Amino acid sequence: MTNYLAILGATLSLFAAACHASQDTAKPAAVKPAAAAPASAATPAATTPATGAPPRYTQNAAKSSLKFTFEQAGAAASGNFKKFTTVLIYDEKNLAASSLNVRVEIASVDTQEPERDAMLKDADLFNAAKYPAATFVASSLAKRSDGGFEAVGKLTIRDTTHDLRLPLTLKPTPDGLELSGKTANKRLDYGVGQGEMKATDSVGDEVKIEYAVSLVRSRS
Repeated sequence: MTNYLAILGATLSLFAAACHASQDTAKPAAVKPAAAAPASAATPAATTPATGAPPRYTQNAAKSSLKFTFEQAGAAASGNFKKFTTVLIYDEKNLAASSLNVRVEIASVDTQEPERDAMLKDADLFNAAKYPAATFVASSLAKRSDGGFEAVGKLTIRDTTHDLRLPLTLKPTPDGLELSGKTANKRLDYGVGQGEMKATDSVGDEVKIEYAVSLVRSRS
């Protein structure tokens, strides 16, 4: 009897010890509160970090025009380029970081006369087959005394490039900006006139250009 009670007592003691150990294991360890992040590391909710890049604007082709006038056989003639693209990077507070890039597709020339269009695209004038595009690339803008701007860059037609300060007027619109202006160039300065077409008695040397470009601010 004594042995039985001793064994029973030992068994109960082991059971009690096992239960106590189980309770200690199941009890979650105390978690230390996380240290507060430094104030400088906090990011405000719903705030996009500023990249510092100036706004980018691209052309709305349906609302843009590039027209030109010249003299042919003593009479005024006019036309336009149906296809051209414009990209403006513009920061009114940092004109040195602004830029303008224009590409004109020569084959899109339209003077309302197919024979004259073919002549303009021919090798003696624009030579559209060899030089399909004219480009203007400006790496900065400058303020003018009349309140307008100048795009300071280079104009390339055929295989000839010259410095050009292109006058601009910029006006805000609901979607972005309207870029407009007028200028004039000498076609012979850019090689637009080879062979007999160098003569100016048939086609005048000066070409006047007028542009009105609708620009939409990029959302990216």
